[in-house]
Amino acid sequence: MSGIYGDEFERNLNVLTGPANIRATAAKFVAFEKEHGTAYSFGMFIKALMPRPADWADQYGSTRGFGGWEKHAGAIPKELRERLTSVTFANYRAENPRPVRFKIGSNVDASYDVQIKHFMHDGVEHIGVLILCPNPELAAAAPAAQGQTVPA
Repeated sequence: MSGIYGDEFERNLNVLTGPANIRATAAKFVAFEKEHGTAYSFGMFIKALMPRPADWADQYGSTRGFGGWEKHAGAIPKELRERLTSVTFANYRAENPRPVRFKIGSNVDASYDVQIKHFMHDGVEHIGVLILCPNPELAAAAPAAQGQTVPA
């Protein structure tokens, strides 16, 4: 996901889940849930929330992330997707949903990681969601070079 889902995608998602728009986004989620039921996981709502490929542009203007979203979101390990789903969807269902700040980047290794934390900003409690995706430089490394450790 990282590299493909930065820039415009992250900015637009954070605007939609920021303080000024979180209530409207939460209302869209409730309507989405009524229409689609509860048989979904992290990633499905984002595509409905941002249906225009232009909202997904990377730093070079490419919108390839729009077409690959389901594949990439589905590659996140199940336990991490479930955690993301649980936290974000519970927030959208809340009477007073908190703004959410998403950051998507590359991990230091070839694994996924998710960190969720609550923090205050401008006197408002936010939920921070950091999604770390496998480091693309490591995925391109020769298989023999992977798994070697260097003493510190």
